[in-house]
Amino acid sequence: TKFVSEEAVSAVKLAGLEGLDLGGERRETTIMETDIRGFTSMSEKMEPEEVVSLLNIYLDKQTEIVRNHGGDIDKFVGDAILASFMGDKMADNAVRCAINIQIEMKKVNRKLGGDTMFGIGINTGPVIMGPIGSRDRMDYTMIGDHVNLACRLCDAAEPGEIIISSNTEKYLTDNQFKLNKLDPIAVKGKEETIEIFQVMVESGAREN
Repeated sequence: TKFVSEEAVSAVKLAGLEGLDLGGERRETTIMETDIRGFTSMSEKMEPEEVVSLLNIYLDKQTEIVRNHGGDIDKFVGDAILASFMGDKMADNAVRCAINIQIEMKKVNRKLGGDTMFGIGINTGPVIMGPIGSRDRMDYTMIGDHVNLACRLCDAAEPGEIIISSNTEKYLTDNQFKLNKLDPIAVKGKEETIEIFQVMVESGAREN
């Protein structure tokens, strides 16, 4: 589990290496992507070893928070994290996780004397989850339009902001979340605009 997601480990245990076929299965999930804003320009001013050390601090803390909220890390993509949440409370858990990530990253910044900010995007819907690739080299991951949309929402989020889709908003059961409906946005690969909401981070401060 230090190198692959918990979903991948579970799949291998159930099927065995010989029985793990390419393709995957359809799953309903809430997808969250977090991304450091301005990381490329920041890393240009640092030595590679410093970049890796700093990046690992931020990724390690976020991973801890994701797991504490019942999520699973699908993959690390440079300075970004792609995570999945499943179950009846998947949307609530993902949003609460995102709120706590923003809160905790501010604490990490204070300790490090930095000002690193994160954008977070969250979307909910069916994905294909399973082994994808070749017979010789597989990657257990989730694929689908809803994954792409979560990534687009992350791209649209301002530093320190959490953006969720209307798909995720419909799944929320916790009325303690404070949402601010924003103007619909156009995203790459979508003909129609997407309805989105901003999650107010202050609404989750009492979770800590």
